[in-house]
Amino acid sequence: MPRNLEHNLLTGVGFGLLVATCFSAWVTVVRLVSGTEPFDRLHTTYGAVIELYYAGGFSGGVFIGLLWSLRRWPLGSMLLGIIGVFPLYYGAALLSLPRPDWFTSDTLRMALLLACLVGSPVGLIYWLRDNPRGPAWIDMLRYPTPGTAVKVAFAGLLVASLSWFGLAKWTGNWPFDLVILTTVVLFILPVGLAVLVTVRVLGLRGR
Repeated sequence: MPRNLEHNLLTGVGFGLLVATCFSAWVTVVRLVSGTEPFDRLHTTYGAVIELYYAGGFSGGVFIGLLWSLRRWPLGSMLLGIIGVFPLYYGAALLSLPRPDWFTSDTLRMALLLACLVGSPVGLIYWLRDNPRGPAWIDMLRYPTPGTAVKVAFAGLLVASLSWFGLAKWTGNWPFDLVILTTVVLFILPVGLAVLVTVRVLGLRGR
């Protein structure tokens, strides 16, 4: 095995097992506080959930290791985050659903939605940490001027306002997971970006 590939696989698996350990710690707290009731409700056991997390963390880590070169780009790093946590969420669905529903489009979409919501920001945060200077458009948001903050805030609030009045009309018959994703992209993300850039510019000016 090439040395770089071996290193990438070890790094990916290590990260996957770390995530699995964090999930397992939370489940352990739930088990200690609430007993077996939450697990009985999902027709599973505490041990099966722990096994799932470590199996998902290991398999996700392998995928991350094989695609480690994607981390050089912001979107690639976000994709790595999604790939890394997808096995965890898909495995959780397998524990709570009957076998005939394991490979349905609804199950896959929901697992992918959760992986996107969690994995993409985690991947981006790691990319920002490892790259204090990036493409011009990212530096514009990371080190904004007051003028940039005003433009981003205006654009973000405009998109969020339009989507607020249009989402119910546009998405009335859409699947629930697609509605959630659309709401995140067209409302939560623009508002969040506007707030973050505004707070960032105020922090830079206060130094």
